[in-house]
Amino acid sequence: MSKIAFIFPGQGAQVCGMGQDFYEQTETGKAVFDKASELLGFSMPELCFEKNDRLDITEYTQAAMVTASIAMMRVLEEKGIEPDVAAGLSLGEYCALAAAGVMSDEDAITTVRQRGILMQEAVPVGEGAMAAILALDAGVIEEVTSHMEGVWIANYNCPGQIVISGRKAAVEEACEKLKSAGAKRASC
Repeated sequence: MSKIAFIFPGQGAQVCGMGQDFYEQTETGKAVFDKASELLGFSMPELCFEKNDRLDITEYTQAAMVTASIAMMRVLEEKGIEPDVAAGLSLGEYCALAAAGVMSDEDAITTVRQRGILMQEAVPVGEGAMAAILALDAGVIEEVTSHMEGVWIANYNCPGQIVISGRKAAVEEACEKLKSAGAKRASC
């Protein structure tokens, strides 16, 4: 007997057009996007499907990612594909909570919208940065960043993937040092 897991992505996986097929081809997907638009007071289809700068701004990105993920999930469930387990990477945990029935879709969408706004207020656009560091030992990353001002480890995603964040210039400098230390990838 096989098990089905839904694993939801975190911020950084957003792309223009995400969820568009689900919106255009299913009533369930359209209903999720339309409900998000109603709850948040702006057009989620416009944000997700049309080229714009807002999709990469945290205060919008997070609600867009969760809306698209929930729309896809609900369409799959409607077709009889339901998860036995659900997990999420960082922001994706809110979708996993909705999948588990611990949080309503509406609460997930409105909560991450507020989360995104608060995060954006803490670090205004252009002042901060994040970078995923791939294939470098956590101890090396900790050592490099501990001697730098304005950059910190933000998340231990999984073995071999650690996220750093901080002031843009400091994160960029850390990325160069981490590449020199052997990181397979280190870029903002």
